[in-house]
Formats: sequence, C-alpha cells, structure tokens
Amino acid sequence: MKKMTQHNKNKKESFRIVPAAAICCLLVGLLWAVFVLPAMAKAETIPNGSFDTTEALIQLLKEKGVINDKEASGFLDRHRKKATSTGQTITISSPGDQEAYLQQLSKDATQKVTNDLNNLKENYEYRSQDLIKKNILLEREVARLEEIITEEQMPALQKSSWAQRIKFGGDIRVRHESVMYDPDNATDIMDVNDPGTNHNINTTHDQHRQRVRLRFGVKANLIDQTEKNVGKVEAGMRVATGSVGNPVSTNHTLGDASNDRSDIVLDRAYVNWKYKPREEIWGGKLPQISLTGGIMENPWLSSNLIWDSDLGFEGVALNFVTDTLESNPFKAFVTMGYFPLEESEWSQDDKFMLGGQIGFSHRPWYGWEYKLAAAYYDYNNVSGQAVTGYQTTATRRLVESMSPKYMQGGNSTFTMDQTTLGTGEERQEDLGLLAEFRLLSLSARLVNSLYFPIQVQLYADWVKNLAYDAQAMSDKLGGLYSKEEIEADSGDTGYQVGVKVGYLKPRERGEWNVSLEYRYLESDAVLDAYTDSDFHLGGTNAQGWIVGLELGLYHNLWLKARWMTSDEITNMENSDDQNSDLSVDTLQIDLNAAF
Repeated sequence: MKKMTQHNKNKKESFRIVPAAAICCLLVGLLWAVFVLPAMAKAETIPNGSFDTTEALIQLLKEKGVINDKEASGFLDRHRKKATSTGQTITISSPGDQEAYLQQLSKDATQKVTNDLNNLKENYEYRSQDLIKKNILLEREVARLEEIITEEQMPALQKSSWAQRIKFGGDIRVRHESVMYDPDNATDIMDVNDPGTNHNINTTHDQHRQRVRLRFGVKANLIDQTEKNVGKVEAGMRVATGSVGNPVSTNHTLGDASNDRSDIVLDRAYVNWKYKPREEIWGGKLPQISLTGGIMENPWLSSNLIWDSDLGFEGVALNFVTDTLESNPFKAFVTMGYFPLEESEWSQDDKFMLGGQIGFSHRPWYGWEYKLAAAYYDYNNVSGQAVTGYQTTATRRLVESMSPKYMQGGNSTFTMDQTTLGTGEERQEDLGLLAEFRLLSLSARLVNSLYFPIQVQLYADWVKNLAYDAQAMSDKLGGLYSKEEIEADSGDTGYQVGVKVGYLKPRERGEWNVSLEYRYLESDAVLDAYTDSDFHLGGTNAQGWIVGLELGLYHNLWLKARWMTSDEITNMENSDDQNSDLSVDTLQIDLNAAF
C-alpha cells in the first residue's frame, strides 16, 4: 500500500512538471518577441559592419534591469570565449540587409516557438488524459484492496504464502424472464432433442419464470515470473448451476418440478502457462506466449453470434501476442486450438474442432483503438450419414455416435435411418446434421475512450459456412428435396452489428451502459448447439434486435435488462400461410452480485 501511495505522488509531481515547462517556453517566446527583436532592429552596427545577436540580448536584459552590470559582463565574457574557441558567431554582415534578415529571423523564431508550444500542448494533453485514466483505475483498485485486506489480516497474509497465491470469487444472478409468443405461431415444431410425433415445443403460450445462476471458483498462482524467469503458471476451477446435458446454459429455473434441486456442473478446470521476456527484445516489442489446457474461457475474439457466453471450451489453446508493452500502439496476435466435442465408445471417428485466428489491435490516436481478426473453425465428424439395416447392433451404434447429443434448433437435420419399412415397423427417430461445417469468421471492434470512463464501442461480426453444399445435402436425402428447395429453406451466412455506450463494466453505483444490436443468422451458418441460448430461444435461423441496459447499484451489485425481438428467417414447417412459424419476444431483468 505504501508503494502504491508513493507511485501516486510521483504521478502528481510529473503532472505538475508539464505545465511548468509550458510556462517557461511561453515566457522565453514572449521575451524574444517583445524585447529582443525590437532591440535587434535598432542595434548599432558593431565594428567590421556586423553585430552579435547574443550580445544584443544581454545588453537588452541589462538595460531592462533583469541583470546587473556585473552579471552582464560575466555573460559577455563567457559568450565571447565560447565564440572564439568554436569559431561560431551569429552575425549579420551586411547592414543594408539587416531589416530583411530581422524579419525572416522574427518569422522563423515565432514559428519555432509556436511549433514547440503546440507539440508541448499535444504531449501534455495526451499525458494528462492518460494519467487521469490510470489514476481513476488505480484509486478504484486501491479501494478494492482496502476492503479486502484490513490491518488485522495483513500479518496473517504475510505469514501464509498460499493465501497470497490463491483467490476465491464468484457471482450470483437472479433473473426474471418473460417469453412472449406470437399467437399465430405454428404449433407442430418438433423438439430436436426429443424427436417424435408427440414431442413438440411450446410456441403459443407465454412464459414468465424466475431463474438463478450461481458460479463459484478459485484461482491459484503456482509460479510467478517475478520469482523465476520461467513464466507464470495459473490453475483455476469453477463450478456452476446448470445441466450436464446443456453446454450453453447455467440457469436453474425456480419451481421446475422436473429439477427440484439444480445440478452442479464443472464449469471451468484449467492450467495456464504464460511467458513474457523480462528484457526488452525486438526493439522493445516484447512478445508473449500463452498455453492453456482443460475447460477454459472463450480463447477467441468473437461474440454470441457463434459462441454462447456461458460455453466452456474443452481442449488446448495456444496464443501468441506481439508488442505487449503498453507504449506500443500496435499488437498482433495468433490463436490456435484443438477441442474435442464428443468422444465415441463405438467409433474411431470422434467429433472435434480445429480452430485458428489471426488479428491485430491498433491505437492510431489517443483515445481510439480498433481490432480486426479472421478465424477459421473446422468441425470434424459432426455431420450425419444415411444408414440402412438399423436393426443390426453395429449400425445402431454408428447412428448413435453420429447423432448430436444436444441441439438448440435451426440446423438442417434428417432421419439417418433410411431402412425401407415393412408393415407394422416403426422408423427410428435418430436425427443427424445434414450439412458439414467449416466456418470462416471476421470480427471488428472500434472503441472511443476520449471521454473515459465513458466509452463508445462499435462491433461487427460475420460468419460463413464454407462447407455448406446444397447438392450434397440433397444427395443425403436420396433426392427427396432438390438442391433448389434446400437452398430456399436453409442458408450458410450470419452477421451482427452493434453499439454500446457507457462504462465497460458497471460495477459501482451510478455507472451505466446502453446497447443496441441487430443479428441475422441463417440455419446452417454455425452449429446451433453452441450459439446464443437466449436469442430466439437459442439456435440458428433467426433475425432480430437486442436492446440492453446495465446500471450499477452499489459496489459489485448491478442491474441488467435486455429486450430481444426475433423472427425466423425461413419457416421450419415449410408453411406458406403465415409470415413466420416462430416469432418470439423475450424480456430479461437480472440482479447481479459479484464477490
């Protein structure tokens, strides 16, 4: 705490130095313009038809009473000795050209002083704004630490090294959610996770429910780079409410008769190694490498268009960042990852995803920053295949391994069992994904923090499924639907654009932000299992608007509200007598508390 206080004092002292330098430059410029130039214009010619401007300045200062005779003599002696030793004396050799020379000299001096003052002003404004911004963040961090570490706790913490390396934390969210359906919605939309003629989803009866989410985790610094030059190693884990079979939701619905006590799932469990050289290399452009394995946070620069915010990524991710010094305005990054999706006991074709992303961030001017990134996600063995002879054990196991364990809806599916049915036989309803998935995604972010802590953020994301092939999808169906019919009922593209204004994360009283977003996501643009679980009840084949508001109520206590209005892009049941099979408006009001 003492070090942090001294740091603040140093910052305040440097804050005062800049205005002082500006005042000095301004006084010198005024003395030059007011006293020196007129004196030079009236100066008597020195022997040999020339005069020394430095001596004229000393003479003027003596006449104005700024220096006395003794000081003036001393300055003149030092100046003449220096001029004699170096052979450099500023003179005007032709008395007839003195007036033109003085005018040019006055113009050059004025321009130089003006440029110096402008540069000093720009540097002062940049540094002062930067210091204000950092001071606000530092004061907030100091206040937070003062709440956590009291005088009585300090001795114990100093004795217990593990207490300094381990951090506990979590959050609780209480939500009211209203889901309002268009009364003209279709009533025969199948539940893709429980297919069958009597298993349809609710599309006409409004729902008003209360939900709760609890997350609790711990992080431990195993090796700190300040002690050994081997990098920093962190291990972390988190448990949360939710469902074992649902990877994109940690909600528990109050009063749900089918789930009186919420499941507790392993939400995060990872080990991360991060290394950055201590000594500056690449001309001060320090690189950083990070390797993470386990169940981790989203490693990509992305949004809910492809990945739900609650999704845990299971696998290994490698990240490399250049120019990590804060003074460097440019940073480039590369991220690569391998993520198992589903391990099959009876098949060698396990489902997995390989991903890679490259991008950069840049601060072209103070208060402005933008990021651009391109990513490629290659899903393997996720698509279904048509089979016959479902009665055999081998075929049944193959179908079960290809059938997705969880879907939200929207992706094009088909019944993989293509066995010709006899009298009294019943077809097995195991659905498979009709399309392959290899995604190209582009992301852009622009942040204006000139009015920090108020920020303006613009963001955009675009995705296209490069593996989408309507003809191959038609062939899987045995020509039941033509290529043209499949293209009319599905799609391979998605995008979203949005703006957010306010505090980045309102965590204190009075802090706020508002946001507006438009989203368009065709049926087979992404895997519906992993995209946003709230918009249009989750999944793909949806378009609409999202309006959001966050408001800080107290320290680490804030309110969040969202209104989502959405419609289908193409009708699920191929009906032509209505505009949309499923139109949904959703209101969410959340009370959040972090600890």
